[in-house]
Amino acid sequence: MRLKLSTVLLYFTAIVLTLIIIVPLALLIGLAFSKSQVTIEGFTLDNFNFIRNGILFQENPVYSKLYPNVYTVTVNTMILAFGNMLLVVLISSMAAYVISRYSFRGRSTLLGTFLVIHGVPASVLLIALYFLLRQLNLLNTLAGVILVRMSVDLPLGVWVLKGFYDSIPWDIEIASLVDGTSRLGAFYRVMLPLVTPGIFAVALFSFLSGWGEYIFVYTFIQSQTNWTLSLLIRSLVGEMGGINLALIAALSVFYLIPVIVLYVVGEKYLVRVTIGGVKG
Repeated sequence: MRLKLSTVLLYFTAIVLTLIIIVPLALLIGLAFSKSQVTIEGFTLDNFNFIRNGILFQENPVYSKLYPNVYTVTVNTMILAFGNMLLVVLISSMAAYVISRYSFRGRSTLLGTFLVIHGVPASVLLIALYFLLRQLNLLNTLAGVILVRMSVDLPLGVWVLKGFYDSIPWDIEIASLVDGTSRLGAFYRVMLPLVTPGIFAVALFSFLSGWGEYIFVYTFIQSQTNWTLSLLIRSLVGEMGGINLALIAALSVFYLIPVIVLYVVGEKYLVRVTIGGVKG
């Protein structure tokens, strides 16, 4: 059977795109288990020695004191990711319901504003956010970074959940109101359970956004006690006059594990989400 040229091109493009993703990951994993510090050579688990007690450069006491404990940094990263996720889900689930179900003056303008805010590059807001956090005494705190990250992720969460609320027929909500349920009760007992896939998808996006955050942490956090994994990995590049690529790769693999687990668990929810609607 002869294949059409378009089919061949489609498969070729798919293979190239897959390789673009797979090859860097394969090199990263190969380097993480390498005996050499700069090239893939042999196999060893020594690069993951930090997992035992969280201390980097255990063989060199001078270097080890320069970096925070990996587990302390991991906890900070989790606090940032979970804090961002909880705030985005809490606020966007209520805001999206109001925008979807209530008609009020400025509704279209508010939706347009969310889109504009989401499209603004975060880097252009750094100076303003820096002075704002300083005025609020939130500079150099994880709480400040969480609030900033939440404000950036919130518009996307509202838009996604508004699409889920819009897909629910009015008849379902009206039937609960006729049965005597209050509007607040209908929201908690009827609407929220029906948009659970959307809430789970927004929660995953928000968690991953907080987990991978770098620019805000780099700008607003100075104390090592509040470092996250992204900042710790960045600090290992060239700071000591040389680069231990194998250690950086091992720490990166450690950093990737929660992301991979979450993508595997939440894949069916993530692929259902489109901007402003539900697919499937």
